[in-house]
Amino acid sequence: MGNSNLVITRGNLAASHIAFTFDDGPMRLPIDAWLEALEQGGACGTFFLTGEWFDRYPAKAREMIARGHELTTHTYHHRRMGDVAKSVFFEELRLAELAYQEATGRAAPAIMRFPYASYREENLAWLREWNYLAIEGEDTVDWSGPPSAQLVERVLPKLYNGSILMFHANEIAKETPNAVKSLLHLTHAKGLAAVSISELLQANGVASGERRWQVRFKPALQNVFHLEQWNFVGSDDELRRLAADSLEWGSLKAPKGPDAYPKWLHTLAMPIQSGGEARFVARSFAGQHWAYVRASVQGDALVLEEFATKEAHSDALIYILQWAAHEASALGCKWIASTQDMRRIHKLCEQLGFESEIVLLEG
Repeated sequence: MGNSNLVITRGNLAASHIAFTFDDGPMRLPIDAWLEALEQGGACGTFFLTGEWFDRYPAKAREMIARGHELTTHTYHHRRMGDVAKSVFFEELRLAELAYQEATGRAAPAIMRFPYASYREENLAWLREWNYLAIEGEDTVDWSGPPSAQLVERVLPKLYNGSILMFHANEIAKETPNAVKSLLHLTHAKGLAAVSISELLQANGVASGERRWQVRFKPALQNVFHLEQWNFVGSDDELRRLAADSLEWGSLKAPKGPDAYPKWLHTLAMPIQSGGEARFVARSFAGQHWAYVRASVQGDALVLEEFATKEAHSDALIYILQWAAHEASALGCKWIASTQDMRRIHKLCEQLGFESEIVLLEG
């Protein structure tokens, strides 16, 4: 496959569907207007968002996925990738992937869009090294901020089988949500379904991959560690109390709404699907819970499958790292690993004197 095959500009012309895609992610406006416009028309959108956006709005990212939209990356800093060196090119991809994974809890899709459509042939060769696809399409020119009626008129001829429409979700494209509402009515009238980029690619016989990262560090015992504060979550009563306490911590994973508690209790009660020896512990003192960790032993590593803290500051995470170092040392594990909070853990390990690294997970 040549480099030109790495750039997808349209879907299958024999398939009656179309993709509404949006770049950037607004920093000064809520993204809800774009979501509501799509959902009123029974459509899902694909959003190419910067790593900076994922870092600012992780809860919104998870909400968008739960509402049926597709999210992927648009570099970290919105750089003109055709102008940067190879080291910066891969740093932008890597930082965006880490931000995506930490925000959503999912592996990052190996599909992206170049900001400003700025790329050169050499960039595509670099993309190929990481098995990436670049998604382009029909430029609606909404980046110039036209009125919605003018935007509808401009996009109408582009409503055809397999079309990829490139809009923006930012401060300049404020008229785009209104235009999308009208365009979706016209799309349905033409017998076209508005689908995600992934679905459009599948109909085109194109497979896209994903990339998942992990932080890992070597256990080292600390002089100050309060082992007595950590206990296994064994009884149903202890699990119920932990679920009630931790539901109030504002964790991104915790459900919301009237049925939040039974849903959360059910989630915490589910066994870890890792195949390794499981650990479920909670940190408690002063009559309340302050953290929990669900972990498993896999090969020579203690894997932190999931954890949460009552306090958001990094010191609360250090207590978890100290527990993990103590537990891994007792078990004879060489590494402690996590796919959650990777950048914070890496920095804290550096400060604690733990040897650590962020590595790509194979397969």
